[in-house]
Amino acid sequence: MSLRTIHLIFILIVIVSAEMFGARELFQFRQTGEVGALLLGVLSLLGGLGLCVYAYYFVRKMDSADIH
Repeated sequence: MSLRTIHLIFILIVIVSAEMFGARELFQFRQTGEVGALLLGVLSLLGGLGLCVYAYYFVRKMDSADIH
């Protein structure tokens, strides 16, 4: 398994974890009304989205550098 593949798998795991945590925190906010849970949920979802953008550019850069 190449370093590129390991990097992509790790990024995907982190993206899924961030999105699940964000959804959990938003659910927590709906149950309790705590503003901290809302902030954590939104930041986590935005972080997951940022990691998706990073993964896209990482793949493009590795393809242009012809690294497999």
